Amino acid sequence: MKNIKNNKTILAVIPAVVVLAAGVAFFCSRSGNTDKQCQETVERLQKLETADISSIEDEIRALSEKEKPTGSDSEEGVLGDILTDVQIKQAFQGTVIVGDSITESIAEYGFLDTSIVVAKLGLRIDDADDQINTAISLNPSVFFLSFGANDLEIYNGDSSAFIDAYRVKVKQIQNALPDTAIYINSILPIQQSAIDQSPALAYYDSFNQALRDFCDEMGCTFIDDTFLVDESMYEPDGEHMVYNYYPKWLTYMAERAGLV
Repeated sequence: MKNIKNNKTILAVIPAVVVLAAGVAFFCSRSGNTDKQCQETVERLQKLETADISSIEDEIRALSEKEKPTGSDSEEGVLGDILTDVQIKQAFQGTVIVGDSITESIAEYGFLDTSIVVAKLGLRIDDADDQINTAISLNPSVFFLSFGANDLEIYNGDSSAFIDAYRVKVKQIQNALPDTAIYINSILPIQQSAIDQSPALAYYDSFNQALRDFCDEMGCTFIDDTFLVDESMYEPDGEHMVYNYYPKWLTYMAERAGLV
């Protein structure tokens, strides 16, 4: 009876392997992906058609582990379908977003309420004690941070001092909420007209690189939102964003955090 059972298992698994290989090949052709890794995956699956059951199980397990995302739940720099207002509210239940006026507009535009958005006009990371404490008290499963526009002017190109201040707050969150995932948003690009008025704003790119390195150090996930922005999304001040930016930003945050 055991041999019959094993034979049935093999017969069940091998067709699945064939279908899986065909599916991978179809995806590669549809997406225009011709890279070596994709082709190698198809070839490895095709070879399993003649393998024994233990080899099939081991190989599929290895392929599954290889394809797991590392460091985030979606590919960086790729935005999926924009979430509806209802989907945004559902996705961010149990989370918190702390930041400055750019973050504050999430609530002002009605996408999320102030039980999730803890933000303030002009807020800097070094001056966010009240907001961080409030957010911690909400016991979120996911903790988003979004600072930098105001900090650029205070730190005037000194990204190390900016990161030192950020480190204090992140350690506070990690100590209070050790099981909560922390996601740190990038500083958005700033238009030249604003930089002309305040030259320290020009350092946003180097500050973003410092944030990326800092996230690696602290075990957080860096969310690079810069690709979401186009010239039509700026307010006249060259720093803040209009309404149309926010569904894209919230969708991307949700994707990166695995909320959708």
